[in-house]
Amino acid sequence: MALFSKFSTHRKVERLIREGVGVREASWRIGFEDAAQAAVIDDVLEWVRQSMGAMRRPYGIDHVALALAARDDSGRVVCSNSLGVQRPTLFYEAEGADHIRAFLGDANRAMGGQPGEMVGALLSLGDIAFELNGRAA
Repeated sequence: MALFSKFSTHRKVERLIREGVGVREASWRIGFEDAAQAAVIDDVLEWVRQSMGAMRRPYGIDHVALALAARDDSGRVVCSNSLGVQRPTLFYEAEGADHIRAFLGDANRAMGGQPGEMVGALLSLGDIAFELNGRAA
């Protein structure tokens, strides 16, 4: 029976994510001059911090997953990456900015220095846990 329960929970998590539970999205215009990159990094970090401030934290579950994608002006995704599951503190330390800067470097190479758009998706694991627990947490 535990095996069936495991698959059932997996399906519930997938359904919740498809329904947008715990998912926050944003986009930014990107150029690859140093000043433009610094502004985008600051904007992304501010958005992540504000999003984390609005998420639920049942039982202290405060982890998030951040995925980034860059697309050219025709809308074609040229590169994407996920920072994986992280604690919120990452986005208050220099390491968080370093990850975003590294992604922008990859996007710059993939886009040949042409401007485009960066899209971010943040998933709150606390929001998912809250919903799985029947909103009782």
